[in-house]
Amino acid sequence: MKKTKPLLIFLFKLLVSGGLLAYFLSRIHIERFVDTFASAKFSYIALALAVYLVTQGISAARWMTLARPIGIKTPFPDMVRYYLIGMFFNLFAPGTVGGDVSRVYYLVKDEEAHAKGRAVTTVHAAMSVLMDRGIGMLVMVWLGAAGLLLFPEYSIPTPVRTAVLLLALAILAGVLLIPLVQRVLPDDGHQLLVKLRLALRSYRTHWHAVGVAALFSLVVHLIQAWMHVAMGRALDLDLPFSFCIIVYPLVGTFAAIPISVNGLGLREGGYVFLLAVLGIGTEKAVAFGILLFLIVALDSLIGGLLFLLQKSPRPTTVASEKVG
Repeated sequence: MKKTKPLLIFLFKLLVSGGLLAYFLSRIHIERFVDTFASAKFSYIALALAVYLVTQGISAARWMTLARPIGIKTPFPDMVRYYLIGMFFNLFAPGTVGGDVSRVYYLVKDEEAHAKGRAVTTVHAAMSVLMDRGIGMLVMVWLGAAGLLLFPEYSIPTPVRTAVLLLALAILAGVLLIPLVQRVLPDDGHQLLVKLRLALRSYRTHWHAVGVAALFSLVVHLIQAWMHVAMGRALDLDLPFSFCIIVYPLVGTFAAIPISVNGLGLREGGYVFLLAVLGIGTEKAVAFGILLFLIVALDSLIGGLLFLLQKSPRPTTVASEKVG
């Protein structure tokens, strides 16, 4: 049952993604949709590919910043390599070996090979990945909320606006309650509680690292919002940067709901819904979402190449042993 559960989850996500894409494609004019892609400007697509790859390097710097307070000393070039491999697994190996598992695996193997008296465990590596993901998501939500407040001229539907602002407030309240949580956590118990106490203890005297990581996240998200402007120009869409500061975080948050394959289908639906605010039709909105997915997929292939070049044992053979 344990072996079939990931497969069933993946099949469910595949069904959701396939169903949503089929629904959107059934409601558009296929010839206009094909023409949108056929007339795309390759120069802007190439620019978006390069920009997205740069943001992954900055994201690796964020991960390294969060790993240092836990005692992880892996050099930055290796962190970049492991991050790109994680990108590949996140996109191309759903339900088997996730990108987070591969990042944890390679980080532990690296620390074991180079540690000199350092006691870095799987829990430490997993916590660095969890913090990296968490801060990236939190800053993205806050950026979307800030965009809604700074640019009220865009007629984002009130329920969406309210939901995003409430989510941002809930996250802020959660951050402010962290000191209280630290006091009430038991010394032992479930593994998740152990990891949470480890994180709170490790970052208690290194809050500057969390601040730097949040700044890295803000830079990444602002660059990726600008990347939406370039993608819009590739498809002859006039997307103001101020609007992209809103639409990118909102769609990214919506696509992160774990019911589809890497947000496929949810992402396109988000763009159909929000780009309509600017009068952009369904054909171009769906093309925009698929173009973003293709850009991420092409850049992720670099991680696949790095994975093939790895000399250490592959996470597919021992990940369950190391992380389980």
